[in-house]
Amino acid sequence: MHKAKALIISCIDFRIQRTLMRWLESSNYVGKYDHISIAGSLRDIVKPENEIYLQNLIRQLKISLDLHSPHEILVFDHQDCGGYASDNLIPNGLSKQEDFIRHKECAQKARYILFNEYEIKIPINFYYIDLLGNIESLI
Repeated sequence: MHKAKALIISCIDFRIQRTLMRWLESSNYVGKYDHISIAGSLRDIVKPENEIYLQNLIRQLKISLDLHSPHEILVFDHQDCGGYASDNLIPNGLSKQEDFIRHKECAQKARYILFNEYEIKIPINFYYIDLLGNIESLI
């Protein structure tokens, strides 16, 4: 079995890709992770817009865990995310501080759901990327 250092879950938004890649490189993850890229990152864990979206996300997560046994899950959310805004879970146009707070609340819910409903047994770390390219820990 091939083992991954991490499972990365991030949004598809092109605005964060360069920042995310630089962070992964500087943190020595390049070539050592599985990657799920989906609009809104884990937003469908917290409030699925459609049951199919949730099922697909969980399927991808379980495949990574079963096949590559990553040591941790790293989730990257970002400021002004259209995936979260699509149903106003986190509306666009908030101040960075308010956006961060709302993402932190969603991250806490997602962590609880993943640990308790899906019985994830490895550490899950959540990060926030702002539109200036800064990354900080959410929880």
